[in-house]
Amino acid sequence: MLDDRIKYYEEDTWRHYFNNDLASLYASVEGFIDLREEVKAYLEGKLVNSIIDEKGFYKSVLFGGLQGKEDEPFVDNALARFYWEALGVGLNRNAVSTIISRMKDGSTLESAVADILCSVTSTSVVSRLSELLSKLQAVFKMLRGVVEKPSPKKFEVNDENFGLKALKSVLNAGKAILPMYNPASFFVNSLYSIPYFYAKEAYPRLFEEGTMALLKKYGLQLVNLLEPDIPDEKVREERRIVGWADGSVGVLIREIILDVYSLFSMDIMSSFFNIEDEFNKYARSCIDRLRGSIVKDLFSDVISKIESVSSTTQNLDDKGRCKLSSDLRFRYSDDYGKSKYYQGVVKGGEVGIGRGDDFESKSYKMSYSEFIAFLAPQMLLGLAYIRPVAKDRFSWLCMMGWLQ
Repeated sequence: MLDDRIKYYEEDTWRHYFNNDLASLYASVEGFIDLREEVKAYLEGKLVNSIIDEKGFYKSVLFGGLQGKEDEPFVDNALARFYWEALGVGLNRNAVSTIISRMKDGSTLESAVADILCSVTSTSVVSRLSELLSKLQAVFKMLRGVVEKPSPKKFEVNDENFGLKALKSVLNAGKAILPMYNPASFFVNSLYSIPYFYAKEAYPRLFEEGTMALLKKYGLQLVNLLEPDIPDEKVREERRIVGWADGSVGVLIREIILDVYSLFSMDIMSSFFNIEDEFNKYARSCIDRLRGSIVKDLFSDVISKIESVSSTTQNLDDKGRCKLSSDLRFRYSDDYGKSKYYQGVVKGGEVGIGRGDDFESKSYKMSYSEFIAFLAPQMLLGLAYIRPVAKDRFSWLCMMGWLQ
């Protein structure tokens, strides 16, 4: 039971989560995007010397870490490399090559850049944070009248570290909402999809009328996702899969969590900040708990058939945001359930997975109840899911490699 650690049934939990935890992330992300736009407008197409004459610290922003080698213009942790690869502002490769060539011919830096203009480029960091901001905006728009929309954080451009400070703020706020550190985020992430009986055991007060009304107030609406095709209504209800409705705040928060995880796996981040790959750290921290929750012999048939599915990936989703280390892997419905040929199929009290257009032609068939019972502990941890794609058809994914 997680009721003592996660007060999901108390409104104070959700007030604090949205008004503090998620609001802090929103403020930092929007503040970073605003900062980038401000710096972009100031630098783009402007002569380098005029920029440095106006604000001397931009010399470090544009040239910090320059080592004068045409094949490796900057040292690995060069400040100029950070601004180009993270914020997408500075000097493009052609400009840098021209400057180095001129300096080799005897020009000073000042004369070498006399006709050089600053450039702007797109980066994976800016793209990811723009996507993240749009999801945060969607959450606060959906909760208008319940939660106040945060204001962006203001980052001052007054020394060469302005970009580092802004991105560090995003990382700090992001880490604070990850499931490993934030009980409310763990709760939301755990209910992306989960068997009803397992959710009820983990969260005994979850399906109480008052709890459901409270969650709905904050856009956290649980719906039925999948159920076995059996006549016994009571068994069917206990073994149904429930989860957040598509497009709901619950699904958006999971998306936000995955976006944050992705920031901690970007090479540019580890070059400039003392961080860990938070998704891998979390996945590995769950292994002992998973081993303790599964009696391997009871699920030998399910495990064997899941392991026989040829579709494997290191990534939790098709955007590559959360990647497992090489000794772990996900088994899944190929192409993350987009291909009908690889979708799971429910028929009666069984499921079919692997290749095949319909249940009869599926490569592997097994008990529906055993299949969801094996996935349930991983679902609670956000490392597996079952989501419907059509009536009696579903996409699925689970982590393997931890059973040894």
